[in-house]
Amino acid sequence: MNTTNPSGDQALPADSIDPRLLSLAMAFVPAQSFDTPYEPALAFSRGTIFPALDKPFLGEEAVPQ
Repeated sequence: MNTTNPSGDQALPADSIDPRLLSLAMAFVPAQSFDTPYEPALAFSRGTIFPALDKPFLGEEAVPQ
């Protein structure tokens, strides 16, 4: 087995997987059931029209000090 990376300039460790055999990315997106959307003004302020997708970013507020 060739142990050089795709650009051919450096050897890969013996226990590594050849990166040419890997997928770039895989995604799992569950089906979303339709729900009554927010009113336009509320949707604009929340950043989404769908209540199920309304996941506010809490940042540091979520980390107890």
